[in-house]
Amino acid sequence: MVTFPEMPSRLEQAKLARLTVQRIRQLAETDPDWPLPLEQAPKVGRMRLFDWRVLEPYFRNRKTRQGHRTDKYGPPAKGTTDDVSAVDESG
Repeated sequence: MVTFPEMPSRLEQAKLARLTVQRIRQLAETDPDWPLPLEQAPKVGRMRLFDWRVLEPYFRNRKTRQGHRTDKYGPPAKGTTDDVSAVDESG
């Protein structure tokens, strides 16, 4: 079982892209593919606990879209490419 603060070092040990605690928490709150809803994760004191055996495949198989501005353009459509030229630069 791991907590949010322990996850970046676990990612590094698994030779996966290192993410900040804040980004991992954001993924847990917003990504529909996150394996376990936050409200269902066991809580010890103020810390949520997650089974790393469930999270590790999520991080390993997660598709990233570096540079995609969800605040400006909304979430990407499923099955779209990462073609930067498709983004309107006039805004």
